[in-house]
Amino acid sequence: MSIRPTLSKSLARLSIRSLQTTAPLPPPTTPLPPAPSASSSASAFSSASSSASTSSSAAALARLPPLLPATTAIPSLPSSTSSAIDLISSQSTPSSSRYILARLHARTYLLHPRDILTIPLLKPVQSPGTTLSLTKILEVGSRDYAIRSPASDAKTLKNSLESWKERRMTTFDGIPGDLVRCELTVLEHTKSPMERILKKKRRKGYKKTIEHKQAWTRLRVGDIILGEEAASP
Repeated sequence: MSIRPTLSKSLARLSIRSLQTTAPLPPPTTPLPPAPSASSSASAFSSASSSASTSSSAAALARLPPLLPATTAIPSLPSSTSSAIDLISSQSTPSSSRYILARLHARTYLLHPRDILTIPLLKPVQSPGTTLSLTKILEVGSRDYAIRSPASDAKTLKNSLESWKERRMTTFDGIPGDLVRCELTVLEHTKSPMERILKKKRRKGYKKTIEHKQAWTRLRVGDIILGEEAASP
């Protein structure tokens, strides 16, 4: 006869002890509220969402600027070049609030007075302090008005031509020099840091290092003068 109880008897005794020590939960003293139906919960949710959306839309409308009155007249376009120049001059001065699109070194640049422009080295090389005049100005304007030449839309105009020969041979002139003038002053000639390019061919024993420094010219944009205006001091 074994003195130690078996494992099954020990587990059974432990389960009986746990059942004896666990007390049942008391019954509820107050009645529970009735569960809401699905239709009432959906209506409450829709009313809450509609009120929230209404309040958010009202707040967004309150932040919008007031609408312009219907009697506000749209400004008419100028009928001549001189009137367009007068409108641009009324919104800007030769040294501020004016821009030009100029073709320089085979590229188009957007320039403002007192800008510093860095382009590849201009040849022939000019000494610092030399003044250069822009000869191909494509567009000049202020905040609301601008004068454009056909050369500003040259790409679109050439694509509208039929033959490839016309596309290559056709050229468009810029704005005449008596309407707009702008001068550039040479500041300095500089070079970029050394660039090393390694060229190598596999299984040929060919290996070569090329060193190169790109030369640059820095220019300062002067006043943009329209017609008979005088440059600012």
